[in-house]
Amino acid sequence: MPVRLAIPEVDAVGPFKRLSASQVNAYASCPRLWYYEKVRRFKMPQIPVLFVGRAVEEAFCRMLQESPALLVASAAADTLSNIPLDDSGVPSRESTSPWPADRLLPLPTHMWPNEMSALRTWAQERLAVHLPRALEAMETEWEKDERKAGEWSSVDPERCMKMCLNGLEMHLKEVERCMDAEGGPHLDDWRQGARPEWPSPDGRGYHLALRHPLAQQGPVTLLEAWEIARPWFVDPNAGKFAMNAIHPEHWFQGEYDLVYRWDGRINIVDLKASVGAGDRSGDYVEQLRMYAMLWWVTHDKKEQVDQLEIWYLGADAIKQIEVPTIPEMESMETELNALWQRLKGTIPAMDECPPSPAPMRGFSPGGVPSEAPTTSRCDRCDWNAICPGGKGDEDLPDGGSVHLPGTPTSFDLTPMAQLEPRMTLIAEVFSVMGGGEGKRPKIRVVQGSHFANIQLLVDAHQDGEPAWPQDIRKGDRVKLAGVVPSANYKGELQLKVDPHAIIVPAGENEDNDTSLLDFRARWNVAGKLVYRFEKKGVGRNGKAWHRKGMMLIDQTGSMKIEGWAADWGHQFDLAEVGDTLVAANISLDAWAVDVKGQINRNSKVQITERVVRGD
Repeated sequence: MPVRLAIPEVDAVGPFKRLSASQVNAYASCPRLWYYEKVRRFKMPQIPVLFVGRAVEEAFCRMLQESPALLVASAAADTLSNIPLDDSGVPSRESTSPWPADRLLPLPTHMWPNEMSALRTWAQERLAVHLPRALEAMETEWEKDERKAGEWSSVDPERCMKMCLNGLEMHLKEVERCMDAEGGPHLDDWRQGARPEWPSPDGRGYHLALRHPLAQQGPVTLLEAWEIARPWFVDPNAGKFAMNAIHPEHWFQGEYDLVYRWDGRINIVDLKASVGAGDRSGDYVEQLRMYAMLWWVTHDKKEQVDQLEIWYLGADAIKQIEVPTIPEMESMETELNALWQRLKGTIPAMDECPPSPAPMRGFSPGGVPSEAPTTSRCDRCDWNAICPGGKGDEDLPDGGSVHLPGTPTSFDLTPMAQLEPRMTLIAEVFSVMGGGEGKRPKIRVVQGSHFANIQLLVDAHQDGEPAWPQDIRKGDRVKLAGVVPSANYKGELQLKVDPHAIIVPAGENEDNDTSLLDFRARWNVAGKLVYRFEKKGVGRNGKAWHRKGMMLIDQTGSMKIEGWAADWGHQFDLAEVGDTLVAANISLDAWAVDVKGQINRNSKVQITERVVRGD
């Protein structure tokens, strides 16, 4: 069972507070690095190679999903894309819509590959269909990212294809093993249409009414071996992070790349679109060991992983990882739970996460251990310029007041941890328009003579409850808990409902003194500059748009501030990482735990202290 979803009735942790292998490895490399990225929400530069890996994996998995008995080599890339999904992005068990593979008639058997060379050629041609499309999608996503860095021209499509082909050869060895094993122990079950609870994605649903449409008689065929040996992987059409394996107590989660299980053994494979040289290869080993523990605990501690592998597609090498023993997994589970309590039970203070980097590790291509480099981990850290372990210091702004040039009065500064972008109030529903059939209604509420429009950005609260009463109607008295107020360009008040906000019926005797007029429109903050970013594009109306932003940190928190490029002024362009800036007369916005500021034409941004740079 490669997937274990959260059980909302007993999940007291929620999706935003779970621990993951990447977080554990980040904390182990340097507690301050983890703190900056997971508590202060710093986002590292997004270089093309980070997106290339996702493109290679998507192309590879889409090829694995397909069958040469259903698709000719030149078939459209999206032939198996239209699978039914539930509201969480998981392939639906309840939908009555037909699955794409079930709508296809098998090709004539004489068109099926019966030699490995023909199967290889078909798979290679399918990769040639999928990879350009995946790379194009990732380039578009990279272009939109506010922290994009580097040049997409550095991406070599031929090298990406070579990595896909290396992965194909590794998989074909599994197909050959399946042939040699005469289909493995579950051949007859597969032919009869039996499917595990979480089938390997093949464009078909969870259950087959009759024999498998591609089942044959007698000795296993090459086509059947292709179908049977197919590993489990996240369906490329599923939602992001929708198919995690979640610890029964909900505090840890992971998402496997490939799980081979056709021979009755469990082999978890981690795909890496890299050569495996460098410090991060050590993280991959620890990640797989944690995944072995996760598999064990999500199977009632009765089923262990038999094999762990890292497929370094860039080096065309497979690295075997020693599977941890039961005592090791027991100890790992205890230690990880203690770490979760420390990092997620309560938010740690910055001084509880010191800049104490672990020594660098050395690996040569294929993840082979080698002599460690002499460079410090801090030298390559994205946050070196602001971290006291690097070139920064702990002297951060902490509220107070400031007088800015050209202004007659001083500005009172609010520490970032004290910013309050949300409000809770009771109001009456003035109107409900639309809604139903999966569409969100347009709701308008009133308090006395004051009105506000509701922006429903989600369908459910973080605890799984509906974000608004499904039978809401005019005249209802409702409680709007944790909504985010803002004013639109017309000056109208809007109340945003995100995963941390909810609309519920107000109790008969429930009261709340908060008024729509209590909305605070403007705030002043000061912080050190962590990084700047810019976003550009073309709107639906054909007009170009340009936004700028920056991440600031103070003693209590951090926040991203952004706005239209024309509203920033020249101080944005003059600011350097480590400078102290004041952002005055900004408005607030929020999404889940993130609070951000909005610059407008009445805001003022001023550098108040320059960072001291050495020669």
